[in-house]
Amino acid sequence: MSSYGAETTDRGRRVRADGRASGRRDSGGAYGAGERLIAGVPARIMKPRLVFLACLVAIVAFGLLMVYSASAVEAQSDGLAPTHYLERQALFAIAGAAIIAVLALAPGLWSWMAGRGSWILWCIAFALLVFVSAVGIAGGGARRWINLGFFTLQPSEFLKPAIILIAAKLISAYYAERTIDGNYFTTRFAAVVLLSLVLVFLQPDMGTTMIIAATLLIMLILGGISMRVVGLFILAVVLAGVAMIAFAPYRLARFTVLLDPWADPFGDGYQATLAIMAFASGGLFGRGIGNSTMKYMYLPEAHNDYILAIIGEELGFIGTLIFFAVFLLMIASAFRIAEQAPSPFARLVAQGCATILAVQFLVNALGILSVIPMTGKTMPFISYGGSSLIASMILAGLILRVSMESNPHTVYDARRQEFAVMSAEDESSSHTGRSTAGDVHVRRSSAGAQPASRREGFSVYDGAQERRRAADRPTRREDRPRRASSYDRVDLHADASERLRPRRSPRTDRSGSNRSRRDRNDR
Repeated sequence: MSSYGAETTDRGRRVRADGRASGRRDSGGAYGAGERLIAGVPARIMKPRLVFLACLVAIVAFGLLMVYSASAVEAQSDGLAPTHYLERQALFAIAGAAIIAVLALAPGLWSWMAGRGSWILWCIAFALLVFVSAVGIAGGGARRWINLGFFTLQPSEFLKPAIILIAAKLISAYYAERTIDGNYFTTRFAAVVLLSLVLVFLQPDMGTTMIIAATLLIMLILGGISMRVVGLFILAVVLAGVAMIAFAPYRLARFTVLLDPWADPFGDGYQATLAIMAFASGGLFGRGIGNSTMKYMYLPEAHNDYILAIIGEELGFIGTLIFFAVFLLMIASAFRIAEQAPSPFARLVAQGCATILAVQFLVNALGILSVIPMTGKTMPFISYGGSSLIASMILAGLILRVSMESNPHTVYDARRQEFAVMSAEDESSSHTGRSTAGDVHVRRSSAGAQPASRREGFSVYDGAQERRRAADRPTRREDRPRRASSYDRVDLHADASERLRPRRSPRTDRSGSNRSRRDRNDR
C-alpha cells in the first residue's frame, strides 16, 4: 500500500473512532448484515424482495392495530386487560418473524426441503391431522384444534405450506424436469391430496378444503397441466361441493343467506347483516381508528373472522381500498419473485404460497361482503389467531427463501459480480478489491521509466492527493521535463507558418544537391 493509502486508512479509523463516520462499517470494519445481503444482488431480484418485505411488515403491523381496536371491548367484558389479545397476537408475530428469519437465511435448509424434507414435513402435518380427528378439541360443531396449554394448535393451517412443498416437488419433477413418469406422478399426487383433504373435510372444515384444492389447481395450471384435465377437475369439485351442501343443512343455510341476508336478520343472517351495516356506517372515510360501534358486543368474532367489517367501519371505503392495494402489491411482488426463481421447484413454491394467501384473502373478504357464502376463514396476517398468523408467516418465509435462492446464479450474473466497485478492504461481495478490466498491462518505456501504476503517491481509490500534486506541477509545456520513451511526441511548434513550411532533413538536402549536380553535368 502506498504511503497515501496508509494515511487515508489511519485517518478513516480515527474518524470512525470519533463517531463522525458515515456509518457504512461497523466497529469491526465489516459490513453490516443488511449490506451483505444487498451488495451484488441485481435490482430485478432485490426490488420485489424489498417490496414484499415492506408490504409484509406494514400488513402485520396494521393487523396488530386492528386486533387491539376490535378486541379491547370484548377483552374487558371477559374480565381481561384491554391489551390481552394484542399481547398474544404480538407474541405470535414475533415467533412468526423468527420463523421467517430461519426459513430465509438458514444454510442448507432449502436443499433439504427440496429433497426428502418436504415429505417429512407433510408426514408431520398428516400425523397432526390424524391426531386432531381422534382427540382434538371440539367447538362450534367441528373438531379442529389441539390444546397445548399456552397455545391452541390448528393442524389444518400448517398443512398448507407442507402440501405446497409436496405439490411443487411433484409437479416440477413431472412437467419441467421429466424425472418421474406419469404413473408415479398421478399416484403420489392423488394420494397426498386426497388423504389430506379428506381428513380436513371430516373435521369438518370445508373452507380450508376449498382453499387448498383451488391452490393446487392453480399450481397445476401454472405447472403445465392440460386444460382438459383442468376442466374435469373443476367439474369434480363442483359436483362434490353440491353434494356436500345438499347433505349438510347449515351449508345450505349459508347459501340462502347469500341470496337474501335480510330474510332472517336475527337468525342465520345476523352476522351478514351486521357486517353490511358496519361497512355502510363507515362511509367514505370511516369513523376513525377505535371508533367502531359494532365491536361493542354487536358483531360476533369482531377480532377474528369478521375483522374486515371493523376495518371498513373505522377506515371507510378509502381506507379499505388502500389496505386491499397493499395486500395486492405484496401478492404481485411474490409472483415477481417467482419469475426470478432459480428452478421450477422454487418457482412453484413461491407461486403456490402467494396463491394460497390470495385465495384465503378473497374467501374471507368476499364472504364478509356477501359475494360468496361465509366459510369462517381468517384474514391472513390480520385476524386474531396464532395458528393462522404463524402459518401465514411460514408461507411468507418460503417466498423470501425463494428470493434468497434467486441471487446471481447465471453466467451473466456471475460475470457481473466480478465487477469491482469498492475498496480492497470491503467484504460484502466476492468482486471487491479487484480490477474491473482484468489484469493491468503496463507499457514499458525504453529508458526504464517506472510504470504509471507504481509511481509514488498514486492511489486508485482516492485521487484527491494526486490532484493536489498535479496542481503543484508546472503548467507550461516547455517547463515540463521530457520523458525518455520509444513513443516520442511530434513537436508541431507553436507557430502555424512553421508547421506549413516544408522542411527537409539533412539527408534529403544532400540527396537533392547531388541530384542537381548530376543534372548540370548532363547539360
